[in-house]
Amino acid sequence: MATTLTQLQTKISQRLGEDSVPSGNEYSRRTQFINEGGRSIARKHYWWWSEASGSFDSIANNTSYTVAQGFPSTIRNSSILELRFAGTLYTPALQSDALSLTSSTYTGLSQKYFVFNKTLYISPSYGVTTVNAITIKYYKVWTELSLSADVADIPDDFVDVLVAFALGRVFTISGKRGSAADVYDEFNEIFKEMSIEQNNYLFALKSDESSEVALYL
Repeated sequence: MATTLTQLQTKISQRLGEDSVPSGNEYSRRTQFINEGGRSIARKHYWWWSEASGSFDSIANNTSYTVAQGFPSTIRNSSILELRFAGTLYTPALQSDALSLTSSTYTGLSQKYFVFNKTLYISPSYGVTTVNAITIKYYKVWTELSLSADVADIPDDFVDVLVAFALGRVFTISGKRGSAADVYDEFNEIFKEMSIEQNNYLFALKSDESSEVALYL
C-alpha cells in the first residue's frame, strides 16, 4: 500500500478539524508544503525508499547518453549503484581521472563510466543498438506530487512525517507558533524513527558480538 496526495491532504484537513479538503489556492499551498517536506527529507540521506531501477536502449558506438537518449532524469547527482550493458558490468571512474584523459572519447578507461552534467559517459562504447540493453540501479530525487493519485516515495509507516511538516508550515503562516513547534517536534520524532530504520537497512547487528556488519553500502 502507498499513500497518495489525496490521502495526505485528507490527513492534514483532519488534523486541522476541517470537514473537507480545501480546493484552489489552499490545496495548492498544502501540496507545495508536502513536496517541500519531501525534498528536504530526501536530501538528508540516500534513503532505502529512494532506490530505483530502469533500462534504456543502447546506441551503437555511442560514448555518452543524455536524458533525451534515456538516461534517467530522476537520478540524484551521480548516485548509480549498478550499470550494465547487456549484462556486462561497468564500474565508476573518478570524474577527475576521466576528464584528465587526452582522448575526448575517454578511450583510456576500461569498462568504466562517469556522470557529468546529467550525461552518462562510458568507455569503451557499446557497439550494438539494442532495446533496453542498458540496465541501471540508482538513487532518485524526490518524486513531486501534483495529481491526486500521485504516490509519496516515503513508506506508509513514516509518511506522517510529511503531514507534520506541512502542518508546521500551515501553523507558522497562521501565527500559531506553539502549535507549529508541537508538530515540528512530531516531525523530528518520525524523522528520527525513519533514520533508525535506515540504519537497520544498512547494517545488521551480529548476535554473537557487539560489532555491526555492513550488509549494503
